[in-house]
Amino acid sequence: MDDVVVDNGLMTFSARTATRQAACPGCGTVSSRVHGGYRRRLADVAVSGHRAVIDLLVRRFICPAQECTRRTFVEQVDGLTERFARRTASLHRTLEKIVLALAGRPGSRLAAHLSIPTSPNSLLRLLRRLPDEPVGTAPRVLGIDDFAFKKGHVYGTIILDVETGERVDVLPDRTSETLSAWLRDHPGAEIVCRDRASAYAEAVRTVCPDATQVADRFHLWKNLCEAVEKCVAQHRECLTDPAEDATADTVAMEAGTAADNVPEPLEGLRAIKRRERHAAVHALYGKGVQIEVIAKTLGLDRKTVRRYAHAATPDDAFRGTGSRRYGQIHAYSPYLYRRWNEGCTDAARLHAEIAELGYRGSQRTVRRHLQQIRAAGKPAPAKPKELTVRKATWLITARPDKIDESNALKLKQLLSRCPELDAVADCVRAFARMMTERRGTALDAWLTRAEDTGLKPLGSLARGLRQDFDAVTAGLTLEWSSGKVEGNVNRVKRIKRDGYGRAGFDLLRRQILLAD
Repeated sequence: MDDVVVDNGLMTFSARTATRQAACPGCGTVSSRVHGGYRRRLADVAVSGHRAVIDLLVRRFICPAQECTRRTFVEQVDGLTERFARRTASLHRTLEKIVLALAGRPGSRLAAHLSIPTSPNSLLRLLRRLPDEPVGTAPRVLGIDDFAFKKGHVYGTIILDVETGERVDVLPDRTSETLSAWLRDHPGAEIVCRDRASAYAEAVRTVCPDATQVADRFHLWKNLCEAVEKCVAQHRECLTDPAEDATADTVAMEAGTAADNVPEPLEGLRAIKRRERHAAVHALYGKGVQIEVIAKTLGLDRKTVRRYAHAATPDDAFRGTGSRRYGQIHAYSPYLYRRWNEGCTDAARLHAEIAELGYRGSQRTVRRHLQQIRAAGKPAPAKPKELTVRKATWLITARPDKIDESNALKLKQLLSRCPELDAVADCVRAFARMMTERRGTALDAWLTRAEDTGLKPLGSLARGLRQDFDAVTAGLTLEWSSGKVEGNVNRVKRIKRDGYGRAGFDLLRRQILLAD
């Protein structure tokens, strides 16, 4: 070390090598013949918050071996310098860790705070130069799941070793052909954990017919909850206590016969379009056309087509799909109903009144909330409906020890006045016992029980589970699941957001596979 100079936040270390001889990197011959020297400036990790640069004097040696293609070579300091490098090995490793954790722009901002400034593109180039470890044979227990590059449009596939939790590979799509090609190139999987996607099931069944497929329990329970919600929506009239209806009828009689003279509202263009779309979707869905194909044919979003396909009536398609702000208005329902019965039916005035009470929603939300009462032409109920489709679904599917006494009483009353939902609740309890006790052998009996309820959503679920019977049975019997894979999918979402659109497939794949 010759000198240390601090100037305007930059700390410069002047140093020189003390070696007398060096080995040629081409042939390995040791040489002591000095050809000359020059100075190298190497950026290093920060020192006490200052940027650090090493001004290093190195020597160039002459290779004495006649057969060597190198005539001269420059000495390298182990752990400090590399050929053509302008950073020390320590700084290089630090920047690699930063880019693997945060990608380009966030990593560049963090590096600037750490007094090792660099550009986002430089970090991405470091990421691209990282070595890609080749994949040998497939793990014994393989986990497969998809993730979205662009939700609803472009998807990829992540492959995981479920036993160790290590990421194995990332595929650019989620098609059966791509996964089949990967499984042929990497044999050895004995157990494959997956969701209920048919493409993955077909690929594993084609290439690895002896492998045991395991349907994930989380997705099975999610499918059951969705079927329960549809059953509750079909019996929405059972959510209201008959005593409340009687009270509302009494109030209507006492209010006089003025409501009888109110004409029924005309059907709007939106309602007509909704009914036409519902009919068009069901005409294709009933023939077995896939939802994605229907969406392209009718020019609708995939999620909109799914709502219409799973709704018995046009009005059911968008019930319960309001925003969180729309859900806030239910807290002000008693006040709105009381003012409505007092004669104030102006939505703008009612919005102004509840805004003073703390409501922060829009006037349109208030008008939509009162639309059913206005269309009915009857006084508002004295007490708002306590049970919604979503809450009733939660009461049926929640763990009994998670329900308090008040909600337990509501559930008991609901099931007592609706035998169909009582049968649904029995199926849910039986499925929960089968899943927690790992009694997959009871699946066939449960499917028969679900079909005997006569409810279309449960029957549809049972038919789907029968088509994937072996994998569902294994999922309800074996200890393996896709939990670790789902955790990595959530991690991929964070990595994808950090990329700010710059993370192409090659960059995203390296981050997924190499990051800690």
